[in-house]
Amino acid sequence: MNRAEVVKIRRGTVGDARLLCDLVGAVQELHLAARPDFFKPYVVTPEMVNAFKVQLTDANTYVYIGEVNGEAIGYILAQLVNRPENPYIYERQYLHIDQMAVNPEYRSKGCGERLMQQVFDLARSLGVQTVTLNVWAFNQRAIAFYERQGFTVRDMRMEAHLE
Repeated sequence: MNRAEVVKIRRGTVGDARLLCDLVGAVQELHLAARPDFFKPYVVTPEMVNAFKVQLTDANTYVYIGEVNGEAIGYILAQLVNRPENPYIYERQYLHIDQMAVNPEYRSKGCGERLMQQVFDLARSLGVQTVTLNVWAFNQRAIAFYERQGFTVRDMRMEAHLE
C-alpha cells in the first residue's frame, strides 16, 4: 500500500462471514505459535462461518472492514455491552473490541488506525465514553499499537498451570 492508495472503511454484512474467516487467519496463526496449548490450528469450518453470520446479524455487534482498491485487508468487530449496576459496580455501557485483524503485508500502513477510529467514532455516536479490548501478553506488537491509540492497562488476567 502506498500513499496513493486509500483505506476505505465499510460496515460488514452477513455476506462477509467467509471473508472475515480469511482475515482472522493471520491472527489465529500468531496466537497458535505463541500458545499451542490454548489455540487450535487454524482451519475455516462451516461452524466458524456461521458464528460470524450470527455476529453480523446481532444488533449490538458492529463489524467494519478496511479495503484498499476493493480488496479487504482488515476488520474490527466491536460489541455494545450494557452491564447493570450490582452491589460492587455502577451500571456501565461500553464498546468492547472483540476482534481485530489486519493482513500482515498491510500492517503499519494506517489500516488499523482507520479501523480503530471508526470504532471511536461509533462510540461517540452512541454516547459511549469507554472502549475496551483484551490482548494477549505475548502480542507486543498489538500492545504497542493499542497504546498508540490511547489504550492503557485497566486490569490483568493471570493464570497458573498446575501439573
